[in-house]
Amino acid sequence: MINSDGFVLIRDVFSGEEIKRLRKTVKTYFRNKGLLANSGLTQPNAAVEFTDIGWLFYHPKMLAVMRQLLGQKDIMFTSHCDVHCRTLSAWHKDDGMGVMEGGYFGFPAYDQQDCRVYKVALYLQDHDNNTGGLTVRKGSHKFSEIHQGEEVYLKTKAGDIVVFDVRLSHTGQQDIIPFPSLQKPNLILQKALNKSLKIPPNKSQKYLKDIYDKLFVERLSIFFTYGLPNDYTKAFAINNMKRQLWQNKNTNIFLSPETRQAFINNNVLLAEDYFSELINEN
Repeated sequence: MINSDGFVLIRDVFSGEEIKRLRKTVKTYFRNKGLLANSGLTQPNAAVEFTDIGWLFYHPKMLAVMRQLLGQKDIMFTSHCDVHCRTLSAWHKDDGMGVMEGGYFGFPAYDQQDCRVYKVALYLQDHDNNTGGLTVRKGSHKFSEIHQGEEVYLKTKAGDIVVFDVRLSHTGQQDIIPFPSLQKPNLILQKALNKSLKIPPNKSQKYLKDIYDKLFVERLSIFFTYGLPNDYTKAFAINNMKRQLWQNKNTNIFLSPETRQAFINNNVLLAEDYFSELINEN
């Protein structure tokens, strides 16, 4: 399914206790860390910067899923991880074509069968009754056009994961209030704020988003990436790390010794073993 559709939803990979633990860890982290981005907070290069979530990447169920989807025992962790808090999104692909020339693969790799770099999306709350989760375009990993493919909203619950090809067109929460039934009242309220209180649209949107964030459960998500141990995955890992370093404005490249050893113990190959050019650049 992931080869043809570009994504797969897998239920109950993580337990309720594990999700509770992750929520507490991530919320604590964002109290005084993270970067302002997309109306919320984000932490790029979290596999390196945020060591308390390291266990997530080599969780036995996680590795079993990735080995099954990639079709072999030998898989590679790219060192990519982004953690988000209350962020909004727009349609995009994660192949880096909008970030650097040639993207993370160095060229548009939409017709390459051996290019199998898969991202895991883990939302730490339910999104089966709202539109705050992940929406994808089915089969869009085969095309450069970002709006090609059937639009599918994935009704995830905490503990589920979505694994998707990094070339797939997708978006997270786009609307300030992710409930379709409230979109019309939301627009009416924004217009009233704009007209009566002379609040400009961008400020009224932030005001309403702040209210939503306080009334509903804090929206947290974690994204991390594996691939086949080939040149496509290595190129993705190297160039994606360049993006993460640029965002963080630092040169922290390598996983902690504990995380690295845990991967080795679980027979996972590491893209960081090919980061020599990043060391030379920094």
